[in-house]
Parts: sequence; structure tokens; C-alpha cells
Amino acid sequence: MKKIVKNFNNLVKNTIFKVKNKTNNKFIISNFNKFLITFISVLFLYIFYLLIPILYDKDWVKDNIQNKLVDEFKINLNSIDNFSYRILPAPHFLIKDSKLLSNSSKNKKSIGEIKDLKIFLSQTNFFDKKKLNIKKVIIDNVNFYLLRNDIEMLNNSIIRKFSNKKIRVNGGNIFFKDNLDEIVTIIKINKADLFFDDKKLQNQLDLKGNIFAIPFVFQLKSKIDSIIEKKFSFKAKALNLHIFNSHIKKKNNPIFGNNVISSLNSSINTEYELIDGRIVFTSKNSKINNFKINYDGELSINPFDLDLHINLENSKLYRIFSVNPLLIEFFKSGLMFNDNINLNTSIAINSKRREDFFDDAKIYFNILNGKINLDKTKFINNDIGSLKLDNSSLFLQDNELILNTNLFFHIKDPDALFSFLNTRKKSKKEIKNILINLNYYFSSNEIKFNNIKIDNNEVSDQFFNIAEGFMDNNLNNLIKTRRLINELLSVYEG
Repeated sequence: MKKIVKNFNNLVKNTIFKVKNKTNNKFIISNFNKFLITFISVLFLYIFYLLIPILYDKDWVKDNIQNKLVDEFKINLNSIDNFSYRILPAPHFLIKDSKLLSNSSKNKKSIGEIKDLKIFLSQTNFFDKKKLNIKKVIIDNVNFYLLRNDIEMLNNSIIRKFSNKKIRVNGGNIFFKDNLDEIVTIIKINKADLFFDDKKLQNQLDLKGNIFAIPFVFQLKSKIDSIIEKKFSFKAKALNLHIFNSHIKKKNNPIFGNNVISSLNSSINTEYELIDGRIVFTSKNSKINNFKINYDGELSINPFDLDLHINLENSKLYRIFSVNPLLIEFFKSGLMFNDNINLNTSIAINSKRREDFFDDAKIYFNILNGKINLDKTKFINNDIGSLKLDNSSLFLQDNELILNTNLFFHIKDPDALFSFLNTRKKSKKEIKNILINLNYYFSSNEIKFNNIKIDNNEVSDQFFNIAEGFMDNNLNNLIKTRRLINELLSVYEG
């Protein structure tokens, strides 16, 4: 302040008195000098005005700001000790290294750490500190730490009116933790805005970030009236994925909603109803790769328990054996191997396509206490027989996704099988049942045979060695598959 005053005095001396001396004590000031003096005077007064909050009692400011953050923005800080006032780029209070507390009246625990929190002020009247007014809040670099139970707290916060003054978040992370306080998911925040839209009368959250290194845009809108209406949109261009969800809750009535997941030529459209913590759902005009899909089920969130039944009409069954690499990476993340997830899924598939060996399939995918199996999965060829999976286990080993399972082949009509394989007459044997235990490695598409029995008899070493030809075999390569099976039949003693 002293330096500003001194510079101002020197400037006045160098302009006004210099002109006075040159005009023999006649005080003449040019229009430019008048403008310059006026401008500097106004600037000096404006800077002085902006610095007025420095004169406020510091303890009063802390208490006042802390209360306003809670009342207007629902931002509850543990303390604001590291506190300062700055006028650039606009008048604001800066709070450094603070902790964000939950707004729960029962448990005021820390849910976040904020590096810099800037409270920008309205410049209407700094002369009366009681009229101190917050214009907006900007948070730079924040880390949120959330447990499963905190999701319900956030959900309750969404149905309460936000401030119509914007909260901006620049950079940060959301760490989701399990009950053992271990991090299971990290969402990177690039930018987020939180505010109440006065024109549309709705809460709004706009967020740009990354999850699993995939950029996404998330938008949430919530109207609070006699009817609670929520809508959210999640878009990830890298995956060609768009998820849209909306639901409505009327007073004393269950929640009704609609969810749409779109990707390329697929659209999963679900109608659902929330009753006593359970979500009962069914499909509506859904399709996968332009093929119709029907499904229904029931979901409980806490703990996560899903019962899902899917029916695919006239689908390409052979594609079941071509697993999407993104799905493999998802399993390798370990999220599905969670003790708190229970999943019971069945997929019924009917195929009328010539390229499919099997006519029908019923695939079961089960998760119980962190263990995954495909037990009771069955593929049926109406003429030849069936293939059934049992005693199966899907697991991770050295970051490799592996399926270990027993395969039971029941041959209904050996002659139909030999006709399909173009088997030579001398290689034809009477075979009814085949039992194989194998490991399938998803990343490399390799098969390792552990045990083979035909009609409850052990096979020869030569048979076993030929069977290893399937190790790097593409099961969709029908010519090579036929050749290998015929080689096995030729060495089988029967």
C-alpha cells in the first residue's frame, strides 16, 4: 500500500509541477494529463476499495465464510486455518490444504482433501462487511474418498437444491473404497461444474473425466418438486458408448425408470421399478448387433445380488467363442472377483444359422463369494448330441484369465457325428460319452488338456498327444477341427 501511494505522488510531481514550471507558474494541464490523473486516481481508489476486506476481523471472516459455505454450497470444511485474501484475478479468499467433511448429522467424517479452495466475492459493497456475498467457488485439485455407504449420502444430496452460484472443480480424483478401505476404482476429474439452473429449475452436475484411462462426459440433472425426477448421461466416445438413465418418484410411490445403453448397432433398453431396495426390470425393444434380445431379472444393491435371464433369438452362436478383449481386461481388473458380489445369470440362445454347429444353448454365469463358474452351461445339436460344462472355475493367475472346467460330450447319434465329420468307415467307433478336463487361456486362445476319458475309459498317450493339437486351434476353423477329431478317432482303440 505504501509503495502504491509513493508511486502515485511521484507521478503527480512529474506531471503537474513539471508543467507548472514550464509555463512560468501558470498552472496549465493538458487534456491527456487530466485523463491520466483521473484514471490513476480512480484506479488507486478501486485498488484501495478491493483491499478493504483485509481490514476485516480475521476470526469474523473465517466464521462467516465457513457458515456461508455450509448454508449456501453444502461445503463443510473441518477448518480454514490456512487462509488468505487476494485481489487477482478477482477478489477472493484462498483456503489451502483443507479437509471436506460429510454433511451427515450423525457422522462428520472426512470424505475429501482440497488443495486450493477459492471463494470469489461479489464487489457490490465491501464497506459493510455484513453484506459480504459469495459469487462462486472454485476448487483446484481435490481427492474424494468414498465408501459404498457414502453413495446413499450423495444420492440424498442430489435431491436437495444446489446453490444457484456455481461450484467449479479443476482437477482431482474420486477414490471408491471397499469396506476394507482398499481402493477398487479411481475416477479422474478433469473439470466439473455443480449448480442449480434457475431457468430449468433443476440441479445440474457436468463432469469431464477418465475411468480406466477412458475419457468420458457425465451429466446429471435432478428436478425437485412434488415429483422427484433424475436424469443422467454417460458418454465415452472411445468405446462408442452412451448410457442414459431417467427415473421418476412420486410421493409414497415406488420409483419407475428407464435405462438405455447404446453402442454401435446395439441398444439395451430397460424399464425398471424400485421396490423395497430391489430393482425389478425387463427389456423393451432391445437389440444386440441388430438382433432382438429379451431379458428380465431382479437386482439388490446392498449387498450386490443380481438374478438375470436373457433370451437371444436367431443369434450367431459361434460368436460366443470369440470373447471381446475389453471384456477380458475388465475381468483382469479383479472387480468381479469380489466377495460382496452375487450373480446368477442365464442366457438362452436359439440359432437357425447354417454356420453354427449348435442349434441351442443355455449359458450360465454365476458369481458367489468371489468365485466365478459356468456350471450347467449346455450346448445342443439336435441331430448329434450335447456339450455340458460342470465343476468349472474362472480365475486369474499371474494376470492371466483362465477357465478350468469339465466338458461332458453326450453323443446322441454317432452316425450323425461321423457324417458331419466326413469320417472314414474304418475310424468309426461306437462312442456315447466323452469327459474332458481342460484349461482355456483367454488372452492367448490356448487350450490345455488335463484329462480325457471316453465312455469312462482312459485314452492312450498317442491320443492325448494328438489332442494337444487343439492347443492353438481356432474353434471356428471347421476344417482344421474336423481333421483333428478324425485323427483322434483313428487312434482311439474303442
